[in-house]
Amino acid sequence: MYSFEKLEIWQLSLNLVEMIYEMTKKLPEDEKYGLTGQLKRASVSVCLNIAEGRAADSDAEFRRFLGISLKSLIEIIACLKVCEKLKLLDHILVQNAYQLCNKIEAKIRKFRNNLNRKRRTQHISSKRVRRNASSVERN
Repeated sequence: MYSFEKLEIWQLSLNLVEMIYEMTKKLPEDEKYGLTGQLKRASVSVCLNIAEGRAADSDAEFRRFLGISLKSLIEIIACLKVCEKLKLLDHILVQNAYQLCNKIEAKIRKFRNNLNRKRRTQHISSKRVRRNASSVERN
């Protein structure tokens, strides 16, 4: 098992891909290259960017990939709003997808915040080490 597969946000995003693929089967055929393709690409993008970010060389790079995932998630929500406005999908289906998107968004934001907190803590610690090292050199 790869490390990204253990992430709850990745597992949820994989569920979202499955949900979106099922939903898009209900869209009209003339949306095949419009909303259908856009929803599928965006849902896969969320999933792939989480996985790719997990393999990043730094937390900063991982945060960047999580940001891309968030943007793709917002794209899904916008597409679903269009589908709902045009009455292309059942309201209940759209609401279920919104709920999953909201859950994923909250978890990605929390994950990013934890990475930010970790970075700040490491930055403060490294400043202390440098400060202590310079005071030892003066003595």
